Amino acid sequence: SCYGLKLEEGTPLFERREREVMADEDTQADMYLWAVNRLKQAGLNQYEISNFAKPKYESEHNLRYWMGEEYIGFGPGAHSYFGQRRYSFVRDVDRYIRGVLHNGTVVEESEDISRGERAKEYLILRLRTTKGVDPREYHEKFYTGFDALEDKLQEYRKRGWAVYSNDNWHFTAEGFLISNSLIAELLQVQEESVMQTMRPLLERRMGLGG
Repeated sequence: SCYGLKLEEGTPLFERREREVMADEDTQADMYLWAVNRLKQAGLNQYEISNFAKPKYESEHNLRYWMGEEYIGFGPGAHSYFGQRRYSFVRDVDRYIRGVLHNGTVVEESEDISRGERAKEYLILRLRTTKGVDPREYHEKFYTGFDALEDKLQEYRKRGWAVYSNDNWHFTAEGFLISNSLIAELLQVQEESVMQTMRPLLERRMGLGG
C-alpha cells in the first residue's frame, strides 16, 4: 500500500506543520507518479488507487469490496453486504452474546440498496481499481445504457486520464490522482442519463393519469 501523508489534528506532526518542510500537492502528485512507475519496474503492478502487487497476489479481501461483491461479517460491530442489503451488528460484546444465545436482535443497522444506488456504487468502487467498469456488465446489471458515460470516458482518454483495455474502462495513474473529481462528473452524467431514460415513461404515466 502507498498512501499520501495526511496531517491529522491533535498529532505531534500537525503541531509542527509550520516548522517542517511538507510536500505540497504538486510535489505529492509527482512523488505518487514516480512511485507507480518505480513499483511497476520492481514487478508490483497497480491494481487499486493506492495498492500494488505482483500478478495474482492482489488482496482478495480488499478487491471484494472494490468490485461490489457480497461479503458477510461475524461478531460484534461486523458489517455485511448480502442479498442487496447492507447491515451491521451491535458493537457491544455482551449485548451481542445475549442476542445470539437468546434469539434476540443483534442487527443494529440495515438498509436495502436500490438498483440506482448499486449503479452509483458500481462506478465509485470499480473506478478505484485498474479492472474498472465493463460497459456490457453495467448494462446487464442496471438495465441502462452506457453511451453517455462512455462519451465522458472518451474525453478522459484524450487527456490521458483513462484507458480502455480488455473490454473495460479504468483510470490511468494520472487519472487516479484526480479520481474524486472525475467520478463526481461521471455520477452527474449517470444521473442525467437515467433521467432522460425515465422521462418518456413518466410523461406517458402522467398522460394516462390525466
